Amino acid sequence: MDAALIGGGILHVLSRKLLLWKLLWDKNCRGISLITQELFLIIFIFRYLDLLYLYVSLANTIVKVFHLVVALAIVLLMRYSPASQTYDADLDTFPRGALILPCLILAIFLNRVKLIIEICHSFSVYLEVVALVPQFVLLYKRQIYEGWALAFTVLCGAERLLQGISVVTDWQESYREDPYSVLADMVHAVVFISGLAVVIWQRFQVKKQQGMNESGAQLPNFDEVWDASKFKFEDQEAVRGETVPVLGRR
Repeated sequence: MDAALIGGGILHVLSRKLLLWKLLWDKNCRGISLITQELFLIIFIFRYLDLLYLYVSLANTIVKVFHLVVALAIVLLMRYSPASQTYDADLDTFPRGALILPCLILAIFLNRVKLIIEICHSFSVYLEVVALVPQFVLLYKRQIYEGWALAFTVLCGAERLLQGISVVTDWQESYREDPYSVLADMVHAVVFISGLAVVIWQRFQVKKQQGMNESGAQLPNFDEVWDASKFKFEDQEAVRGETVPVLGRR
């Protein structure tokens, strides 16, 4: 169980490090959904509200603050840094309310204890299940994107997937403590695997059918370049034959 949680934490660090590197050094966020990053920020804000009244340990506090600061930095960089010029705003149009509102309603009715802090935590759990949906939709619309954007998406989804493995290894205890989180982990696995399968399938189809490279430029076809039948020599000769008599009459 600890190994799965540690693995999830490592994937979280790797995914954010990759994105921050692209934003700060390459100044590139093509293929990355700002809506998904905003949802992650909302998730961490609602999940770590206990920082305001509960102290567990210094390490616990540092980790939570780190998640909040990094999530906020990513959103600000995608909005206001030079990398924002590469943001696919015209493709990243998934309605936020379609994800936030249902999760909020579920959190109000499906939680362990009828307390505000517990409802906020449940809301963050449910919202994390669908947070990657705008990212998958953006990749699907864009069709052509760099490999690192897909790698970032995989790292983000695999992070929660690994954390869900800890639930599977101790199913009965986890279900007894928080059955709603267990169900959320199962739904997240379905959403992530389905979205990833669709995006990867589309990526292979685009490569196969259009012969596109990573930059989006169409690769030349040798047969088409050297196919002499495409040059209309006969039509040109016919035009010349019709033009000469007409000039002769004049």
